[in-house]
Amino acid sequence: MKVFVSSVVRNFEQYRAAARKAVSLLGHTPVMCEDFGARPYSSQDACMTEVDQADVVVLILGADFGFQTSSGESVTQQEFRRAKAGGKPILAFLQDTPVEGAQKEFQWEVSDYVDGLFRATFASEHDLSDGIVRALNQLTVSRQAITEQEFIRQLQQRPNNGRWGSRNEETRLELAFLPQPALAGSLRVVHAQHEAFFLKLCQAGLSMLKAGYDDFDSAELTGLDTKGLVWRHHDSGMSWLSISLATPSSSSNPFNSYCISPSLVRKTAQAAFDVLNEGKGGWFQLGLYGVAYKQFAEPPTGSTSSFSMPHRSEQSLEERQLMIPVSPGTYSRWLDDVMFSFARKLSM
Repeated sequence: MKVFVSSVVRNFEQYRAAARKAVSLLGHTPVMCEDFGARPYSSQDACMTEVDQADVVVLILGADFGFQTSSGESVTQQEFRRAKAGGKPILAFLQDTPVEGAQKEFQWEVSDYVDGLFRATFASEHDLSDGIVRALNQLTVSRQAITEQEFIRQLQQRPNNGRWGSRNEETRLELAFLPQPALAGSLRVVHAQHEAFFLKLCQAGLSMLKAGYDDFDSAELTGLDTKGLVWRHHDSGMSWLSISLATPSSSSNPFNSYCISPSLVRKTAQAAFDVLNEGKGGWFQLGLYGVAYKQFAEPPTGSTSSFSMPHRSEQSLEERQLMIPVSPGTYSRWLDDVMFSFARKLSM
């Protein structure tokens, strides 16, 4: 890959050298303004041309805003905005140092755009070099990941598509995870971990010890069944949790079962992630099933004698995202988007 290194040059030579070394170490080509040589157009135009031709941009920001152009932007800021406009992957590294004025505003601009997958801080050349190596490796893994269409195909190949046959009318949340790169051949190890996994479910508030569990095993699947929850792990490395969201009706609130609690959806989706994921990046699918004729709202707290049932026949909602790397923060931000999407679709 051609990797454009964007930063101020003055007093930043040691960091640019560290970036060059990190990029070259992985067999990529560092593109740096020091190497441009004489060209028949301005150095500013040369930088923009190289940004356009690069596969990825490594952005390194310190305390210095750098040379301010006639537009009021710094050259580094122009390079960032050019890469952003062109849809280039941007790996941003922010020096751990006090920043003020225009440079502080630029850092905010970068932090708002770079979604956290490829943003890090550094305090030394060693920190920066290690960070660039990790980020470029993560970018390579991300580009080698299977497509969303292939992920969907693998999801659809599961027995009963991973769900519940005659119980599909029950509202359930499912989180499915396929690590990238795939962890094929994991069935033997996971098969021996049923009890430990059940304890994790209990600690996450998804089950109770007194409920116990039943083992599940087939040629390519292992897992367990417990009250209101099913866990499966496929030999491909794919795992999924399907969890009941049923709200029982009562004599005072006979319509409770027609409400899907947003707070319960989010709490359950977060707990499922905490149990399934072990810091590995990959494809995620979050689905709601059995949503027809139900409201996405908290169940009434008082006595209710009437209820407006939505005229919507869709049975399921699904959202997918590739996250490499993944962290609680990146998952939480994606969950914000998913909850917004679910709320909109279930209000129509």
